[in-house]
Amino acid sequence: MAHALISRPEALDRLARSMPTFTATNLAGGMQKVTSTVMAEGAVVITRHDQPTMVLMSVDRYLKLEQAAEPNLDALAQRFDDMFARMQGADAAQGMADAFAMTPKELGKAAVRAAR
Repeated sequence: MAHALISRPEALDRLARSMPTFTATNLAGGMQKVTSTVMAEGAVVITRHDQPTMVLMSVDRYLKLEQAAEPNLDALAQRFDDMFARMQGADAAQGMADAFAMTPKELGKAAVRAAR
């Protein structure tokens, strides 16, 4: 599914609203409180001159993000193999023969039905 691109200022504003926020000065002077908040909330926004500059997150949250970013190649390969197998069957061959025999208008109606 395609997502609309979010501008950097909009993304930073969303971050500042969705996570606890600490200034860089508070980070330097109160690491224990910041660490406790990270462990309780998963992440905090660090600001500098009232602007979000970084996100400090727990190792667990980082590992989940890293794992989510990596494609599961075994699952993708299985999906491909399953799709390929479906395309090789008699039903798929008959479907293609039927599609090539349709008029453009019939083909359009069939595509609209399939999309629903």
